[in-house]
Amino acid sequence: MAENKWNKKIFAMLLAEAKGVRSWRQFAADCDISYVQMRKLALATQENPPRPKLIRKVASQAFGEIDLEDLMFAAGINVGDNMTLRDESESASVPTPYDKYRSLPPKERKIADKFIDFLLAESKKGSE
Repeated sequence: MAENKWNKKIFAMLLAEAKGVRSWRQFAADCDISYVQMRKLALATQENPPRPKLIRKVASQAFGEIDLEDLMFAAGINVGDNMTLRDESESASVPTPYDKYRSLPPKERKIADKFIDFLLAESKKGSE
């Protein structure tokens, strides 16, 4: 079983963090991708992972501590040596939300997954 798989819930969490205070529409425009594509990713309704080109666009406009490596990992893409990542000194300073998630024991990850499901359900109710 591959260790690095597409996890749309984690990707959606990272997108929300990367968006910052901007609206989803503004974030999509800043990233030069369609609003519909952004919302599918943000609501974790897209079945297939985004391509590296789209992930790079998002990473280049991300706020906070979210970077290319985090997004690629959540998309299930192994980051090669030729991809530009953040400085090693940066990565050691502040753990990302995904780093914190990965450090949880399995039982606590299940709780986090249930909470994410709850939040997604609530956000769908709010958008209807």
